[in-house]
Amino acid sequence: MVGLSLAAAACGPGLEPEVVVHAPRPTSSPAASANESSGGCPPIGHAEPLIVDWLTTRRSDLGLVMKEGVAVVSYDCSTLQLLTQCKLPGAYSYAGVARKEDAFQLANPAEMQANVPFGATAMSTAIEGGGAIDVALVTSGKLSTTLAAASMDDAAGSCTGATHFVRSAHLGAFATAPGSRGAARTVDQIFAAAAAAGASGQGGATSKEGELEACRSAKPDAKAPAERCQGPLRLELVPLLARRPAAGEQGATVQAEEEEHPSLSDPCPHGTARSGAKCSPRALVPAHLCDPDDSRACTAECDKGDIGSCYHLAYHYLSGKDLPRDDARAASLFEKACDAGVPQACHARAKQHMRDILSNKAPADAAGRAKLRELSDKACQLGDGWACWSVAGWYLREGTQAVFPKDPARAIALLRRGCDLGHGPSCSSLGNMLVDGKVVAKDVATAVGVLHRACDGGRAEDCMLLGDILRKGQGAPKDGAKAIAAYEHGCNLGEMRACNAVGSVYAEGDGVPRDVAKAYAAFAKGCPEKGFGAEACMSLAAMYEKGTGIPRDMARAAALYERVCGTGGCLRAAEIWQRGEGVPADPARAFSLYEKACVQWSEKRACDAFGPLLEAKDKERARTFYADQCSRTQDKAACASHKRLGGGATR
Repeated sequence: MVGLSLAAAACGPGLEPEVVVHAPRPTSSPAASANESSGGCPPIGHAEPLIVDWLTTRRSDLGLVMKEGVAVVSYDCSTLQLLTQCKLPGAYSYAGVARKEDAFQLANPAEMQANVPFGATAMSTAIEGGGAIDVALVTSGKLSTTLAAASMDDAAGSCTGATHFVRSAHLGAFATAPGSRGAARTVDQIFAAAAAAGASGQGGATSKEGELEACRSAKPDAKAPAERCQGPLRLELVPLLARRPAAGEQGATVQAEEEEHPSLSDPCPHGTARSGAKCSPRALVPAHLCDPDDSRACTAECDKGDIGSCYHLAYHYLSGKDLPRDDARAASLFEKACDAGVPQACHARAKQHMRDILSNKAPADAAGRAKLRELSDKACQLGDGWACWSVAGWYLREGTQAVFPKDPARAIALLRRGCDLGHGPSCSSLGNMLVDGKVVAKDVATAVGVLHRACDGGRAEDCMLLGDILRKGQGAPKDGAKAIAAYEHGCNLGEMRACNAVGSVYAEGDGVPRDVAKAYAAFAKGCPEKGFGAEACMSLAAMYEKGTGIPRDMARAAALYERVCGTGGCLRAAEIWQRGEGVPADPARAFSLYEKACVQWSEKRACDAFGPLLEAKDKERARTFYADQCSRTQDKAACASHKRLGGGATR
C-alpha cells in the first residue's frame, strides 16, 4: 500500500486554501500540552506540516495506523515522528476535494524545518549547498476524523513522546526536484523533472508519488480516492492535552465546531507564516494572516494581499463595531476570499445574501436563489463541514424563513458530506434524523455508524443514544459490549446519564457478564460531589440500601437520596429517617424532607405523607396546606382533609 486509500470511504469535496479553513484549534502551552518539555523548542499548537519527505514505508505505516484508529505523532520544531504503537479511539472518513495545485520552492533551512520537519537528508544537503527544492502538490481528497480534542488519558499503547494527533490527512500526488533559487517552475515542470529522473517516493531530493493526470481526472464527489492519486501530502495536527477536558471544557470544544463566524488560523510554526502552500520566515512573507479582532491589522494585511485577512476584515465591516458598517464592502471582501478558496467566506457571503432576500433588500427571484445556492454549495464543496451542516438547515425551513423549496433529500446529502468531512454536529444531526424517521426514512442500522462518528467527535448525547440502540437491539443488532463502549465514552465526556447506563448494564448483566464492582464504579463516577447525575446517584443509593455487592449502609443511602431530591430521592430518604430503616429514627429530618419533596418538587406521595405530619404539629397551617393542595391539584384526599379541619369551599 502506497497511500491511504484503504483507510475509509464516503463522499464530498474539500480544499486547502492559502490559510487553514476551519475554526482555530487549541494552542498548546506549558500548562496544557502533553509535551511540556520540548528541548528548547517553543510549544507547538495546531500545525499542518508536509510529509512529502517521508519514506514510502513510513507513509504506508501511516495508512495502516489510520485504519486502526486515530494516529498519534511526536512533533517538535525539528522532527515529526509517527508513533505506530500509539492510537486514539475513533476512525477516519474520506471526502473528495476540489482539485488544488500548488508549486513552490524551499530555499533555506528555516523553510525546510517548518515544512518538512522529518528532515530528508538529501533535501537538506541540496539547500545547504546553495540550491533549492521545488515542490509540486496536487490535492484531490481528504481523510478526517470527527475527534476535535483528545488528551493523553485517551491514548492507548506505547505513547512516550506523544504531542499531537492527526485530525486529517490531505491526499493526492506530489513531486520534488532540485531547483535553482529564485527560478520558479510550474506543477507540470516539477512532475516532469521528477519523472525524467526516474524518481519514486523514497524521501530524496528528487521524489514522486502518484500521477498528475490521475489527479486531474479525479472527481470532487468521488466516494473513494482515485487510483494513483491517493498519497498523503499534508497532515493536520492537533495538540494533545495533558489531561482529559472536564465536561464543561469538552462542551466548549464541541461548541467551537458550531461557531457561526469561525476565525482562520495560521498553522505555521513559531516565527514563520503561511505564504501560498508553504510556511516561511515572517521576514520573507509579504503578508500574513491578521489577528481577527484587529481591524487595522486586517486592513493592512488584506491590502498587502493576504486573503484570510480580507475574510476577517469583511466581518468588521459587517458588524460595524470598529469600522463604519458597510454591507457592500463586506460582500465584496467575502466574495474575494471565496473566489480564492476560503470556504467560510463563501458561506458568510451566502448567509448575508440570504438575509438580504428575507428582508427584501435583494430580489427573491430565480437569479437571486441561484446565486445563493452557488455560494452555499461552494462553501460545502470546498470542504467546510460546518457550512454543509448550516446549509442543510436551509433546505428544511418552511414558511416565511424559507428561501429554498423544502428538500429533505438535499439536506441529508449535505449532512452526509459534512459528517464525512469530520464535522461532528453534521454526524449528530444526520444520525438523529435516521433514528427519528420524520425527515428521512428511518434507518437505525445506518444511523449506528453515523452516531459512532458523532460520539467519537465528543457529542456525549449521541454516545448515549448509540448505547441505547446497541443495548436494546432496536433496529440494529444488540451488542452489550459495544453499548458499554459507547456509554463509557459518553460518561468520560461528562454525560452522567451514560455513567448510570454503564452501571446498569453491568449490574443487570445485560449482554455482558454481570459485574457488581464495575457497576458500582460507574454509578460512583456518575455521582461525584459536584456535577452529579440524578440517575447514577439513585442507582448508587439503591446499591447501599440493598447491600448489592457492597456492605449495606442505610445512612450513606439516605444521604445520596437527599442529594437528588427532585427525582424521588427526598421521598425515599424521608421514609428511611421516619421509619428508622437501618438508622436511628429522625422524625424532624423526615418531616423536613417530606416538605421539601412536596412543596418544591410536587411529589404526590410526599404530599400525602407530609399532610398528616403537619396536621399533628399545626392544624391551622395544615388546613392552609390542604386548601392549597385541593385548589392546585384537585386532589380529593386533600379536599376532604381541608373540609374535615373546618375549611370552607375551595376553588
